[in-house]
Amino acid sequence: MTAALVSIAAIVVAALGPVSPARSQTTLAPAPGPDPARAAGSFESHADGFIGVRGTRVTLSRQGAGRHHSRALVLRNDRRRPAVAVSERRPAGARAAGTAYTVRLWVRGTTGHKVGLRVRELVGGRKVRVRSDHVVARSGAWRRLDVRLRTKRAGSTLELRVRAARPGTRLRVDDLRISPGGAAARDGVAGTLTNGCGRTARGIPLCGTYVGAAHGSNTDPSALEQQLGDRLAIRRTYFTATGVDSAVRTAQTDLATGRLPWISFKAPYSWTDMANGRGDAWVSDLARRLAALGGPVWVAFHHEPEGDGDIQEWRRMQEHLAPLVRGLAPNVAFTVVMTGWHQFYGDAQYSLAQIWPRGVEIDVAGFDIYQQYGVVKNGATTTKWTDFAQYYQRIASWAAGANVAWALGETGVTDTAAAARPSEITDAVTLMEQYGGVAYSYFDSSLNSVAPWTLGTAVKRDAFARALVRSPSLS
Repeated sequence: MTAALVSIAAIVVAALGPVSPARSQTTLAPAPGPDPARAAGSFESHADGFIGVRGTRVTLSRQGAGRHHSRALVLRNDRRRPAVAVSERRPAGARAAGTAYTVRLWVRGTTGHKVGLRVRELVGGRKVRVRSDHVVARSGAWRRLDVRLRTKRAGSTLELRVRAARPGTRLRVDDLRISPGGAAARDGVAGTLTNGCGRTARGIPLCGTYVGAAHGSNTDPSALEQQLGDRLAIRRTYFTATGVDSAVRTAQTDLATGRLPWISFKAPYSWTDMANGRGDAWVSDLARRLAALGGPVWVAFHHEPEGDGDIQEWRRMQEHLAPLVRGLAPNVAFTVVMTGWHQFYGDAQYSLAQIWPRGVEIDVAGFDIYQQYGVVKNGATTTKWTDFAQYYQRIASWAAGANVAWALGETGVTDTAAAARPSEITDAVTLMEQYGGVAYSYFDSSLNSVAPWTLGTAVKRDAFARALVRSPSLS
């Protein structure tokens, strides 16, 4: 399975085509037309294709009754029959035989009642394979159900059935995600995070969202962590090609402290030269030194490339470097970090269809998306809120088709936005969890900034601390 846990509808959406630099991007335009991935699996506005079976009523809960204090799906039946719901929407359908899937959802029911999830692989309506899982509900607690299935037939679809075994049960269902193939299928499970979920050797979480930050100018974040009351789960740092020694030392310190290092490098040569192999010795030395650290490390080469040169040469560089790094360093995740706005709303040359690396394994797609409300540009203050739900819907849909985990490599909130919406940071993290993003890295720095992104106000620090305390981290 992949760590990019995505909604049911996101699985069936075709890959979208691939921000101006995120620290100076324009505001998000409205999505053109309905998005079929909208809210799927989170049950905020509709039942996402689930219907009741044998008299089961399927409704939505009141606001606040869901797993994230939002809404959930509710199954009710009479005292004579169990409550059962089945999905009319059938994810998959365009993948090869042997694709590994993990289907995950959360349930909350009456104490002592067994709840089951069954996933059937279907071809032409006929059953090919069945896998299931069950839990015993506990009062007031959400329980997770996981079903893993590897398809036998190309083009097959998946049918999901949720069942509360005891008649008369009222069952809540929330946060349904389906992940095809991906990190765990490739790399296996190598450790456990503080939330009890597994992670791969390359640090990809199998559930949950790392919360962390870039701090200052690669500044030691210990003082910030004391203010926040917790360590960063992931730490973003930036280095030139001559900074490998410093980068390795920093990563070693981060791992010793329990932070996952996420490092960006500028290459020693041009994109074309790197793609043609001139930088192989430099990259190989870096990969071997990071492999020797023993813990997971994420690496990116030339993040936010839009406008910096021939984007197709940048793509070729990523395609050349990814197998080199991944082959030499089984603990290093190869990440590709873009600005986000360009990929979904900007010039077609930067669309994901044009710039995403082809024919190689990429572990994490990073996007640098900032909350633009309150940004002052050319004397005018932006009063339009960046809609992270629109971004997340589009990213999750694309990531499902690309079979890659996704994350925010950079993000920030202006002081004005935080004052207007004190929960903007925590809301963005909660929503990201629902759409399956694996990491949220805040840009707590004034470098190259067009707005006050830093965690310089009590409102922002408090909100970030609330998000951080829920974050899984390396154990």
